Amino acid sequence: MGKLSFSHENYGYLNACLRGRVSRLFKTDDYETIARGDLKAFEQFLLESPYAESFRQKLVTLRSGTLRRIESAIAREVSLQLRFLGDTAQGEAKDLLGVILARSDLMNGRLLLRALYTDSKHGEEPQWHDYGNLSANFYSDIWQNTATATDIISRCRIQAHPYALALSSSFVELERTKDLMKAERVLLTSMLKLFQENVNKYSSSNSTILCEYLGRSIDMWNLGIWLRQRSGFIPSETALKLYLQNGQWLTIKKLSQATVLMELVHQTPWQAIIRAIENSTPQEFQRALFVQFIKWQADLFRANPLGVEVGMGYIAKYIIEWQNLNLLSVGISMGLPEKELLSRLIPV
Repeated sequence: MGKLSFSHENYGYLNACLRGRVSRLFKTDDYETIARGDLKAFEQFLLESPYAESFRQKLVTLRSGTLRRIESAIAREVSLQLRFLGDTAQGEAKDLLGVILARSDLMNGRLLLRALYTDSKHGEEPQWHDYGNLSANFYSDIWQNTATATDIISRCRIQAHPYALALSSSFVELERTKDLMKAERVLLTSMLKLFQENVNKYSSSNSTILCEYLGRSIDMWNLGIWLRQRSGFIPSETALKLYLQNGQWLTIKKLSQATVLMELVHQTPWQAIIRAIENSTPQEFQRALFVQFIKWQADLFRANPLGVEVGMGYIAKYIIEWQNLNLLSVGISMGLPEKELLSRLIPV
């Protein structure tokens, strides 16, 4: 079957709806107001904001502390806003933006892999990303009612959605190798294959920008592996086996030969964050990469009023808000000063 052609009709109504909804997003001065207060003031701020309904719902259903209520309300509201996009999109827009929304399933899968690997699954349940193909109830059931990789594999195979089967494959790898990086690589490669199949159904400027999104995602993974190798956490031979093909700008040859970061990212968009990450820890490095990636995606919002970029930017703007509000809630609970809190936020 040939590739499907692009139609503005897939995007016009959707993009108009999304442009109307971004006015709900918090501005820099809202973050400054939150950072000046305590958790009780944060609660009150949410009750007078677009998060009010979600926060009231959590007040009724959750008996846990203030921080947990705030985090739960934020997760619920952002997931609602992103599910609105998924429910409203049609045709090409639904397929292509579904690839971006599947970040939900990728993030939840990683949470489960890491929890089982570190034996922390008996702890407090995470705030699930609930805007992808598999519901938060699916992940919650796995968290609460499974104890081993074999249990999780069985649940995923019964569910039978392609993303659940991708998750199943990653737990097979974790059980076989006891290696978290290899298991996460299996999850990512399995999901990327499904994403590429969706994108390849279309031949348009919209599918082209999705290909760049996937290529940048691969670059991020590969840069993380490269830094771990450079920092001595994994040997060069292991890194070579963990790298993924088809990155946007970084070939495996370049990754295997580069000895310094500037050499590796020279004349690529990743060069813009060199000063921020040259001497960083792996965790700081990954955060800087994520910020660069999500800001690129958010900036697409105004790039093409009749294209997929509006939806991509909308998703990114809400993910940034989720990240920033979570950082503020945790930072306030730890007593961090206002200036330090604000310095850690992703700019909006």
